[in-house]
Amino acid sequence: MRRGSVSEQLVLWDIDGTLLNADGVGRDLYDVVFVQLFGRSIDAFAPMAGRTDRAIILETLTMAGVDEPRRYVDPFIAGLTAQAPSVREMVAVRGRALPGASDVLRGLQGRAHQSVLTGNIRPVAEVKLAAVGLRDGLDLCIGAYGDDHEIRAELVPVAQDNGVRLGIEALHPVFAADRCVISRLGEAIDLAGQFPADAVGVVVDTYHLWWDASLLPDIARAGDRIVSYQVCDWILPLPADTLLGRGHVGDGHIDFPPITAAVESAGYTGHIEVEIFNQQIWDAPPDQTAATVRQRFAAALGSG
Repeated sequence: MRRGSVSEQLVLWDIDGTLLNADGVGRDLYDVVFVQLFGRSIDAFAPMAGRTDRAIILETLTMAGVDEPRRYVDPFIAGLTAQAPSVREMVAVRGRALPGASDVLRGLQGRAHQSVLTGNIRPVAEVKLAAVGLRDGLDLCIGAYGDDHEIRAELVPVAQDNGVRLGIEALHPVFAADRCVISRLGEAIDLAGQFPADAVGVVVDTYHLWWDASLLPDIARAGDRIVSYQVCDWILPLPADTLLGRGHVGDGHIDFPPITAAVESAGYTGHIEVEIFNQQIWDAPPDQTAATVRQRFAAALGSG
């Protein structure tokens, strides 16, 4: 794989669950705005994980029985914007930066452009990041936020206008109930194929796709739509939180060489991302983890 200049790289961070945990302050903020608009508290919130504020607001208003809920989405966003500064202290007290977040942001300063790709509207994103000490080093002017559109397909022209290429990532079927209904690379390719290849591509993540008998031919079919190649291993037994069941390359059951060869043959020349969600690895000394990653990467993928 080609190793391009890091200075040319743009790193877009998710916020909630990746950089920080705001301990439910977002829900509290929603309730404050709802009371202002309708004089009563919210009985039930729409699911928030992996969604934009605009979509969450629309569904929450619908669940609350608000007549013509779409009429109130923009006023609700305006309310969130106005009230966001008032919850900064609450985030500072209840929230926290996740382990390693501050270190990795500092480590990339001067080596890559960093911003956010988040479902939060920008004022809420800024308050959360500043409250837990993660605002510095992020260029929020080039980020993507949750008030652009609630329909994901409509975000394609927004991304194109901002020079951003989107990537659709299929997740392992174990996450179909609560995270993603796209489970195969072929499904992601079919969805991306509705748009120009330079606008929407696909992500090849070994953790999510290794099980699929159609993976290698689907990688060939993806061709120049591959925007990212991510690696880590599938280990057993799975933890209670399955999302944290990723291991170092070589510790599990994935056969990396044929997948990597297929990605290269498809024409992908970008970086390979080692993406490990595992509490024990997060808790290990960073230098030890970096050394292990480098050693395993070289052994399984042929370079260091």
